[in-house]
Amino acid sequence: MRQSVKGLHLNFVFVPNIGLSGFVSLLLGAYVPWLVGLTREDSRRLFPYFKKHIYDLLQESGYLHIQGTKPDTVGCGLNISPVGLAAYILEKFSTWTDKAFRNLDNGGLERKYSLDELLTNVMIYWVSSSIVSSVRFYKESFAQNPASAPDARISVYVPTGIAAFPEELTHTPRSWAKKKFKNIVTYSYMPRGGHFAAFEEPELLAQDIRQFVRKVEHL
Repeated sequence: MRQSVKGLHLNFVFVPNIGLSGFVSLLLGAYVPWLVGLTREDSRRLFPYFKKHIYDLLQESGYLHIQGTKPDTVGCGLNISPVGLAAYILEKFSTWTDKAFRNLDNGGLERKYSLDELLTNVMIYWVSSSIVSSVRFYKESFAQNPASAPDARISVYVPTGIAAFPEELTHTPRSWAKKKFKNIVTYSYMPRGGHFAAFEEPELLAQDIRQFVRKVEHL
């Protein structure tokens, strides 16, 4: 695989098992980040940890539970209601772009996207009747413990680039990401953007990918 894959660029990294060192960094990172492998920017994005990575995730992960357990319940209803489908999908484009948008009357949808762009996304699911299969993917993925899946036990050694966007659902410091990705050649703290980086900030993401490719080409 290492001979076939020249590099891997990611803008969302989740490491389920951060180990003892990660736990220690959670205890001390807000006070002395440099002693536990964190940068000041890591500390700013991680803490207060309960607020940013527990409370906020609980508010945003209801979809995950129902899609991972009863996907057809929600999927069949969405498949016959264009308004319901739009509401279900567009809610994510609000809070996953910027959690502060949750408090706006219109969800801040047009601050980063046009209504035509958003409707195009919804129509892909509507005209293809694919919302049921798309949400069922979560139940299929959770059929076994994700932490015990074969890929979860295998480290990645190909050159890896990570673009860490500030409004992403969770922040994974480089020191945590290295537990899975053993050859990180670029790690960028992006100045703005959230979960839908390629849609929201295409030029920023493309610039980071180009920077990563240039480094990999010289390895």
